[in-house]
Amino acid sequence: MRLLALLVGLALAACVQVSERSPVGVVRGEPALCRPAAAWEVVCEGAVVGVVIEFREQGDASRRFFSVRNAHQQELGLVDGHGRAWRFSPHTAETECVGSGPLLEGAARILTLEGACRLFDVDLEALQTETAGSATPPPGGSRGGV
Repeated sequence: MRLLALLVGLALAACVQVSERSPVGVVRGEPALCRPAAAWEVVCEGAVVGVVIEFREQGDASRRFFSVRNAHQQELGLVDGHGRAWRFSPHTAETECVGSGPLLEGAARILTLEGACRLFDVDLEALQTETAGSATPPPGGSRGGV
């Protein structure tokens, strides 16, 4: 009887199957170089509440995504080229799908906004200058190096 139980246990252990999941296209393993192409400020009730930056893949402008950031330039999510919106979960590697549709709706969902919002064009260089100028200098010192 014990021998039969041992044989059944060994047979079941031999049937264990291990599989791995890989993202689509991982075989190529080539990173895509994307550059900022356009930017918009998200304005809701008269206040700038966020920024959307369009990134296009170098060499294939049809491949693009939109980075959605709050007013402090912290990236909160993205909208892909098909209109699917994803919000990043803080302190995890998880993302949450918040829906699909036009860019403005996706940005509003990622930023958790209610009410009428609009997108206004903003110059990329001006946005970069504004972001660099908003850094707070260290206490008692300048922004310079050591």
